[in-house]
Formats: sequence, C-alpha cells, structure tokens
Amino acid sequence: MLSDRFAVLDVETTSGDPRVGEVMEVAVIALDGLHERLRWDSLVRPTGKIPPFIRRLTGITDGMVSSAPRFHEVVRALETLTQDRIVVAHNVRFDMTALAHEFARTGMVFDRDTVCTERLSRRLLPQLEHYNLGALCRHLGIPFAAAHRAGADAEATARLFTKLVEEFGTEPVYQQVTSWSRAFLAQ
Repeated sequence: MLSDRFAVLDVETTSGDPRVGEVMEVAVIALDGLHERLRWDSLVRPTGKIPPFIRRLTGITDGMVSSAPRFHEVVRALETLTQDRIVVAHNVRFDMTALAHEFARTGMVFDRDTVCTERLSRRLLPQLEHYNLGALCRHLGIPFAAAHRAGADAEATARLFTKLVEEFGTEPVYQQVTSWSRAFLAQ
C-alpha cells in the first residue's frame, strides 16, 4: 500500500547540472496526508565558491553559506525527514539527482519513491502552455514570491501538490509514484 506521508523538498545547487553541482540549500516540508507536520530548511556550505550566475539566480552568496553546515552534517536530518515518505518535488529528477550524488559522496544511498508535480501537472492540466512552478502557481492562484530559494520553492510545491490532490483526488498522484532507484538506474 502506498503511503499518505509525503516529504515535499527542494534543493538549490551550485550548478545547473545536478550531477556536478553541490547542494547549497535544502528544504523539506513533511505532510501527513495534506496536513503539514513540520518544515525544515538549511543553507549548506559547498566546498567551492558559488558561481556568479547561481548567485544572481538564487541570491545565495558565499557570505551567506560561510558558516553553514557541510552536506555531511545535514545528511542524517534529511534522511530522517524523508524516511517512509514519498518525496514530492517540482522537476523531481533534478532534486533527486543532486541529492543522490550528495548522499553518495557521504557513502550513503538516497532511495525514495517520488512524485513530480511538473509531470503530474502536465497530465492533469494538459491545456497549459507552461509548467514551471511560477506559471502553475499563477494559473492556480497560489502565492509564490521568491523563486530559486529552497524554502519558498518547497512551500509553493507543497501548495501546488495539495491543490492538485484536492481538485483531482489521490488516484492520479499514486499513478505517478516512481521508485527513484529504478528511474535513476535507467538514466
């Protein structure tokens, strides 16, 4: 039986390629059904400098992460917050790839069932032209102020996910659940 426990997450990385970029911010919103149980977020100090393009995109500076924990210091919290939950993310492939690589660098495996709100939205709202998080939030009347910050993106994704479940039910959601390990190994 599928869980009704979800972990909506978002990561910001030092590169547009999640295989090489390091996580520099992560946020998780744990949902029991459609009710928020808790939220957690953290800046993460990468090993190198944040590239200028990424600084402009996210607003995250080297100074902001200078005293933040390294990924290996937050990995256990992230593992615990997502354990026995279906991970929900907008463009889940990006977030899960980044996290799988970060977990691997610590000697751990990150294997969770996932739901992608972008893919789910494409299936449930086929008439739309754009499926980025901002466009979907505007279409559905969901407030969304700050793109490319993990906490704001995770909150907008949680609201989008909740709205889709309320409007279309759980069946389409459960049809979209993918085992990340199978999807990751197929890449």
